[in-house]
Amino acid sequence: MKHVYLTIATFFYTGYFPKGSGTFATACFLPFYYFLFRDMPPLLYAGITIALYFVGVWASNYVEAILKKTDPSEVVIDEVVGFLITMFLIPYSFKRMMIGFVVARVLDIIKPFPAYQSQVLRGGNGIMIDDAISGVYGWILMIVLVHFKML
Repeated sequence: MKHVYLTIATFFYTGYFPKGSGTFATACFLPFYYFLFRDMPPLLYAGITIALYFVGVWASNYVEAILKKTDPSEVVIDEVVGFLITMFLIPYSFKRMMIGFVVARVLDIIKPFPAYQSQVLRGGNGIMIDDAISGVYGWILMIVLVHFKML
C-alpha cells in the first residue's frame, strides 16, 4: 500500500525531481490536462478535481509518515490540484494552458492570503489547502484575463 500512497502523492514519482519538483510535476501533468481535462464537462471536471483534492489529503497524510517529514517537497499532488482549479471553466487554448501553468506556479510560490496562513493545518490538509486557495486566486485571474480578452 505504501507504493500507492507514494505514487499518488508524488504524482507518479515526479515529486522526486531534484529542483523545482512542484513545477516539474505540474509540467508533467500538462499532457494529462490536454488529453483528459480540456474538453471535459464542467461537472465531471469539478468532481474529479474535488476527488483528487481529498485523495491528495489522504495520500499526503501517509507520505508524511513514510518520509518522516512535514510537508515533504516530494508531495506534488497539491500542485496538480492547484493547476486544475486555476483552469476550471477556462476555454482551452495552448496559450491559456501555458499562462495558467505560470499563474498557478507563481501563486503557489507567493501564497497569497490566506494560502500561506493555511499551512499551519496538520498533515495532508495543510499540504493541500494552500495550493487549493492559490488555485482559486489563479482561477479568478484567468477568468478576468479571458473575460477582458487579454487571453
